[in-house]
Formats: sequence, C-alpha cells, structure tokens
Amino acid sequence: MVSLGEVFDGATVAALAGSRVFGRGLAYFDGGKVELAAVRDGRLQATVRGTMPYMVELWVGEGGPDWSCTCPAAEDGSFCKHAVATALSLEARNERTGSRSVEKEDRALSRGSSWGSTSAEDDDLAAFVEGLGSKRLTEIVLDQAASDWRLRELLLAEVQAARGAGPDTGVWRRRIDRAFAPGEYSRGGFITYYEAPGWAAGIDDVIDALDGLCDTGHHDAAARLAEHAHRCAEKAIEYVDDSDGWLTGFSERLSELHLRACEADPPDPAGLAARLVELELGSDLIGFDRCAATYREVLGAEGLAAFRVRLDSHRTQIDTDGDHGFGGDFKLQNALAGWALGTRDPDFLIEVYSLSRPHADDYLDIVDVLDRVGRVDEAMDWARRGLAEWGSRSYMAGGLRNFLAGRLRDRGEDGAAVELYWQAFASDPSVSAYSRLLLEDDQQDWLRRCGDHLRGALSSRQRVGDDRTSTPDAAFRWPGSPVPQTASALVSILLYEGMIDEAWQAANDYGAGSETWLTLARARERDHPLDAIAVYEQSALATVESKNAKLYQSAVDLAARIRRLADSAGEPGRFSSLLERLRAEHRPKRKLQALLDAQGW
Repeated sequence: MVSLGEVFDGATVAALAGSRVFGRGLAYFDGGKVELAAVRDGRLQATVRGTMPYMVELWVGEGGPDWSCTCPAAEDGSFCKHAVATALSLEARNERTGSRSVEKEDRALSRGSSWGSTSAEDDDLAAFVEGLGSKRLTEIVLDQAASDWRLRELLLAEVQAARGAGPDTGVWRRRIDRAFAPGEYSRGGFITYYEAPGWAAGIDDVIDALDGLCDTGHHDAAARLAEHAHRCAEKAIEYVDDSDGWLTGFSERLSELHLRACEADPPDPAGLAARLVELELGSDLIGFDRCAATYREVLGAEGLAAFRVRLDSHRTQIDTDGDHGFGGDFKLQNALAGWALGTRDPDFLIEVYSLSRPHADDYLDIVDVLDRVGRVDEAMDWARRGLAEWGSRSYMAGGLRNFLAGRLRDRGEDGAAVELYWQAFASDPSVSAYSRLLLEDDQQDWLRRCGDHLRGALSSRQRVGDDRTSTPDAAFRWPGSPVPQTASALVSILLYEGMIDEAWQAANDYGAGSETWLTLARARERDHPLDAIAVYEQSALATVESKNAKLYQSAVDLAARIRRLADSAGEPGRFSSLLERLRAEHRPKRKLQALLDAQGW
C-alpha cells in the first residue's frame, strides 16, 4: 500500500504548489506553525496557525494525492501554503522515525529547478568548460555573441573598461529609443493592453544590459543612459496602455540602477543636483520622487545646497505677506519634502507639510527627523498629534504608534505604551490588533477583555435573527451585505484562538461574511458535519446562481464534499436533495449538467 509520505514527497508538493506558494509554506513549516494531529481513515489531520488556525487534511485519493484546507485560498482546490507546511511536517516526522528522509526530497526539489538541470549536471558542465582549449572556448563565446546583443555589449564593455575607454553612448541611446518605441508591437502607434507584455520584455532586456554596463565599471555612462531611458518611459505614458504598471516598474528599476551607479562613482554634486531636479519635477513616474533624501550621501552638503537652489527657482509667491507656497504643485511640494528629509531639517519639513492636511506618513516623517536630530520630546508630541488625527485607522498609524510606544517604554511607562495598542484595538478592532496586544503584554487576559468589549458593542444591535448576513443562506445570497466590523473581529479572534464552537456561535449570533462561514464549516466538518453541509449547500447554490460558468466546477467540488459528509453522518438524503435541485433548477446550464454527469451522479 502506498504511504502518505511516498505520495506527498517533496517534488510532488513543489509541483502541486508552485514555487511561490511552496516558499510561503516552507516559511510556515520553518516557523513551527504546524501541529500534526493524527491519521484517521487514511487522512493526516493537522492544524496550521496563520492569522487564524486552519485545518488541513492530506490523503491518498483514487488519482493520487488529495487534500483539503479550511483557508479561503484552498476553496478552489488549490494546494495552499498550509497544505505545503503540513506535507513538509510529515516529511520531518518520517525522518525522525527512520522513514524517507527530508534530504532526499531536498535533492528532488533541486532537480526541479532552473530548466530541469541538476547539480551533478552543473558540475559536469563546469568541468568540461574548464577543460576546453582557449581557441574552442573563444569560438563558442563569439558564436553566441553574434546572436545575443546583450552578451556582445557586455564583452565590449569589458574590453573598453580594460582600455580605459567608455562605451559608445550614441549606440546605446538609439538602442534604448528603439526599445521604447511602439515599433513592431503596435499597428497604429498605440500599444494595447495585450501588446504591452511583449513590448515590455524588450525594455527589460535593455535595462538588464545597462545593469551589466554598470557592473563592468562604466558608472557615469550607465547613470546617464538610465536618465535617458527614464525620459523615454515618461514619453511612453502617451502611447501605452499601462494598466499593469509596466512604466512604474521601469521607473523604479532605472532609479535603482542610477543610484547604484552614482554611489559607485559619485558625479559632480552640483551637476548631479541639477539632473535630479529635472528628473523628479519633469516626470509623472515615481522612481525619482524625493530623490534629495535618497541621494543624501552622494550629494553631500554642496549637492543638497545646489538642489535647494534649483527647487527655489520653481517656487512661486502666492500671497502678499511674503510667505512662499507651492502653487498647488504636488511634485514640487514632494521634492521640497525630500530635501527637508535629506538635510534633516524638521522645521522646514513641518512648513512644507502644513500647506495641506498632513497624512499619517507625513506625521511619521516629521517624527523621524525630529528624533534623528535629538528633539525627542517634540517627536513624541507630533506622534500624539498624528495619532489623534489618524489613530482610528490603525493600519495607517501603525508607525506612529510603534514609535511612541517604544519611547514610552524607554522611559519606563510600559502601561502607557500598552494603552496605545488597546486604543488601537478599541477604535479599529481586528485579529491583527488583537495579536499585537498579546505581543505587547502577555500577562493580561486579552481574550476576555477584547471579547467583552466586542460583545458590548454588539449588544446594542439587534441580534441577527433578521439580519441578512446572520446565516449562511443570507451571507451567500447577499455577499455584498456588510458585516459589522466588531462581529468579524470577534469571530476571527475566536478562530485565531482555536475556539471553533465559540466562533460558530458568534457567527450565528452576530453575523459573518461568506468566506468566514466557509472557514467555520471546514473547521466543523469532523465533529459537526451537518453544520458544514448547511454552509456548503448555500455556497454551492450561490455559485451556480452567479451564472459564471467558470465557477461551476467549484460548486461540483462542494457537492462532492457534501456527499462525503452526508454519508459519514448517516444522512445521504442531504446530498440527494442538493443534486435534485441542481438538476431541476439549473437544467439549461449545460456546462454544469456535463460536470455533474462526469461525476456519475
């Protein structure tokens, strides 16, 4: 009989999950977030604690590996990061008990990387190349360079660097211009959404080559060519559908390359300042935003002074009192804020931000600069002002809160620091705010205190007997209906603590969204299958009623889950009733009916 360990081996898990999900699952495994329970009826059961606990099952199905997880990501049948972490934990346990080793699976994973090559093949290739004569090696390199312009330019750059000569920037500029031009990727001079990926690939190639130019020591040329490419990206705004953000990505890559080149070989400070001001104020792209702060070390005092002179030439007087403003020019205001950050001038930064309502991040900038120059009391006062303005949106004010709490703890005011996090939870309750309280003070009974607070806030509302989001039926029928944030927080916290029954009761009492109901259903499958069936029925029916044929397979998968649960609960009629409804009420939906036929139902 095939064992779970043999079916969920490392290579299979990597293939099922994909590299991105596998990496996240590996982090969960390394973080000790998996609690293996037992193997029941051939199914490995585990709990994986993320933002809340998720229940995972792995088993061997008729077609090979099969799995389930109570997280939303697995709803469509995907092999999620929690399933990855569970499979890796199974391997680790097998290793400890003398079964199939994790090291073997690591080698299997390495065989699935980088074009299918293995480390042994790489070793053989290295040994072969080292044994080639110089003449044969030269032939191979030149043949490849004839068809690979990036390799050719890299080799030429190496030659020119050895001779002390620079690259032909005119050739490079023309190459950059051709890459950014619509060219072959557009018939009418405008690059559509579907044409953009091919066009963008050519530009990525050019930026890669510019990186190589910088690596070979041509720093000034690489910096100036990056500036030229950035201006080309700015012009491309007019003729490219940039819905996927290609131009922003190019802007960021080019600005990173530019900074690296300038750090490696600093240009004349005043000249660099003039170029940077033109790049920042002359572009709607964000790569060079607040560049005075980014280039602080490269510019030095001389360059920062020249930068300010250039900025002041753009400023306009807006009143008769002699005060300087920015004429509503956001780019100029942003550049001046960058200069204040670069020079660590908190008073000028406050002046700049006072021209409009400061955002939470603006307050944090002021706090950071004041703290850096040793004006700690003022920094704390500004942090308090920022929290008074933005504290009700805890996701925005987290940096301010963390700074103030840290300084309070430095002064021995631990209680005041914890109170900041309690205020954050009270004004904007969430499971993340709750987990932060646990981190800040593990002596308090936060579960009781937070639960009492949320239930008190909910008690003023009518219990949800007629609330559209109170039952699975309502939640899936009206998925856009709002659920009180306090109710969502209460259910999520109870799930986070592994209190499944209490979370189920809270959802029934106060309401829950459709994803939360599904999470609860999967958590209750084993001990309360009929509760789970009730949720899955409504989800399956709502999915079919959405009239999105691409989702019909999800409804059929839920029906299969209902069948298994109904049989185990001794009530097969629950599945029969659902199947009858799907057959009778949705007979015109041929794709759905074909999927049901394929199951043999």
